[in-house]
Amino acid sequence: MLLPSQALTFASLRKTGYPPSKINGMAVSLALFPTPFKGIYYAPFPDERKSRQIRDPMKVLTSSIALYLKSDQFYYSCRTAEEWAGIEWHPSGVIHVVNTALSKRIDLEKRWARKKAKKTYYSKTSAYILSQYGKEIVFHRCADISGSRYRGTPSGRFATKRQIQIDKKRFRC
Repeated sequence: MLLPSQALTFASLRKTGYPPSKINGMAVSLALFPTPFKGIYYAPFPDERKSRQIRDPMKVLTSSIALYLKSDQFYYSCRTAEEWAGIEWHPSGVIHVVNTALSKRIDLEKRWARKKAKKTYYSKTSAYILSQYGKEIVFHRCADISGSRYRGTPSGRFATKRQIQIDKKRFRC
């Protein structure tokens, strides 16, 4: 039995005894919601599953990123932290993640378009679910984040106003 409101990897589901066909079946029936990362799923609450909505997409994204990076050494910065702090009011849809592991861009908008073009129920619904995470995820690599200033919240760690300015200069975002 899966616990609701947690991100899970395909490998962890295999270790608990689910065969690959059962995992794929749960994903297709939307008992597991897709996340922006391959092989990582979100187990929704029953009301989330019925409405195809995620209560707190940032919380789900935070746990998914931790599984993707295999570490919790990251925080949100630049425009994402400005939106969270109320400095910027217009949502950009771009998630900026400062981490110690990788530098990469994931274009979710292209993924939505591909899924919507398929015109199946699963594709349209998964495209809608993926749209709740934003348009793009940008990973900024930093050698060490121990000197960075960020504030912890239930939805993740967000840079302080001063750290946002430092990160904007460093990453040119």
